[in-house]
Amino acid sequence: MNRVLLLFSYVFCFGLLQAQELPPLPPLPPEQKQSIDAALPAKAPAKPKQPRRILVINLSVRDGNVVRGGAWNVHPASNYALEAMGKRTGAFETVFSNDVEMFRPDKIRQFDAVCFNNTTGVLFEDPELRRSLLDFVAGGKGLIGIHDAIATFVQYPRYDQWPEFGQMLGGTENGGHPWNNELMVMKLDDPDSPINAAFKGRGFEVTDQAFQLQEPSFRDRLHVLFSIDVEKTPPSRRGRFLPVRQQDKDFPMSWIKRHGKGRVFYFGLGHNASIFWNAPLLEHLLAGIQYALGDLEADDRPSAELKKR
Repeated sequence: MNRVLLLFSYVFCFGLLQAQELPPLPPLPPEQKQSIDAALPAKAPAKPKQPRRILVINLSVRDGNVVRGGAWNVHPASNYALEAMGKRTGAFETVFSNDVEMFRPDKIRQFDAVCFNNTTGVLFEDPELRRSLLDFVAGGKGLIGIHDAIATFVQYPRYDQWPEFGQMLGGTENGGHPWNNELMVMKLDDPDSPINAAFKGRGFEVTDQAFQLQEPSFRDRLHVLFSIDVEKTPPSRRGRFLPVRQQDKDFPMSWIKRHGKGRVFYFGLGHNASIFWNAPLLEHLLAGIQYALGDLEADDRPSAELKKR
């Protein structure tokens, strides 16, 4: 009898653990809302071919528990910027949900793209959900990753990866932040890309957090839009560099790529809320989203291939 009660108690507590709700987001301060509204693009760079819907997810998971981790404090600003950007320009509609059941084949098909907005950890291990996400993008839809998205489906502290997700997104991180809330200078790897039009052919400075990819090479599959100019960026005071990155000094921060019939856009900035009231960066973000949706044409051949021509 005691064993039955113990088992019941375990199942009950486990059910409570699994059913726990994500702590609510803090409200967006009025001054941040005003700053975002002032920085939003007035119009989209491309006319949508049809009404577009994006599923935006904010989940962070640690040890199987849903938490407000990573850059969760930036979600009020980033979510508002995404929603307001879509409404103002008519480029897309945003649907916010942290219910992983939205990735079931019969539910995800209603969207044109999925946006992993500062998500971290293993969001789900269900084989059907994983296959559904991979098929969704490979079948012709879009994948958008913002900042911590590169740390999604990574089991910490062992850095166990879901390889197929990393291959789809473009790479996997392992080794922390080479620059962490420090000044970085960005260089445009493709000044002529319409996704980089807001920068008018010039690099720029920004204070934010950077990830580094662990793959030995990645320009043979990524079309890098901008990356850290290590020659002009002050040395990090607290960053850690992977040996392979110490050698090649290559730190891409924004890229596009094809995945099957689908399109992928990764925006590596976004740890700090101020990124989302930076007008040129919002224009870049909008253009990248429209590329992922299939509305903005852009050269997405790998950077290494472009250098050979």
